Amino acid sequence: MKSIDIVSIFPEIIDLYLQNSPVTKSIPEKDIIIKTHQLRNFSEDKHSRVDDKQYGGDPGMVLMAEPLMKSIDYISGLRSSNPFTILMSPQGKKLDQNIILEILNNDNIAIVCGRYEGVDERFIEEKVNIEVSIGDFILSGGELPSLILLESLLRFIPGIIGNEKSLDNDTFGKNYKNLLKGPVYTRPKKIKDREVPQILLSGDHKKIEDWRKKISKNRTKERRKDL
Repeated sequence: MKSIDIVSIFPEIIDLYLQNSPVTKSIPEKDIIIKTHQLRNFSEDKHSRVDDKQYGGDPGMVLMAEPLMKSIDYISGLRSSNPFTILMSPQGKKLDQNIILEILNNDNIAIVCGRYEGVDERFIEEKVNIEVSIGDFILSGGELPSLILLESLLRFIPGIIGNEKSLDNDTFGKNYKNLLKGPVYTRPKKIKDREVPQILLSGDHKKIEDWRKKISKNRTKERRKDL
């Protein structure tokens, strides 16, 4: 059984998603546990404070190392093993399919949501296995990035996706790897003067596959030369 524990000072953001997402509603309970943890519960301050001014005089607050360390220690005891710990951070590796598959190799996963100016570096050195970013931009906290990571992980859990073969045909899936998926169509066959390509109506699966690969390569070259 896999476990995913998420540490945040705003766990209600995560909980709201867990309660309402069609992805999480289809999770087989015997296969995975997802639990949120309020970081303030691991503070020894009488006001449950988990942040403080940073050394060096720069503006902005920093999440303190000790409550973060205690939260991971608690999760280690809860799951009877040290979790593979991820910090959502703009300084991390940019999230992609390879990182998702790397994370999925672990049975116990902990995701820590950063806040403010960041987290005390000593927590990262002591407990974090990988820092992950969702892009070259800044948000106020790691809650939304953690949800992006969570859903990308859950899609690979058996039973979540109705037809698991569709994962192979996704952009960056096994059948496309470093290619963007081409256009898709559904009914009706014609909208105004725009028609579904005749090749898709031909029933010739080999020709359809060849057409899709060609369109995929052209689209990738046009839109994502970095791939």
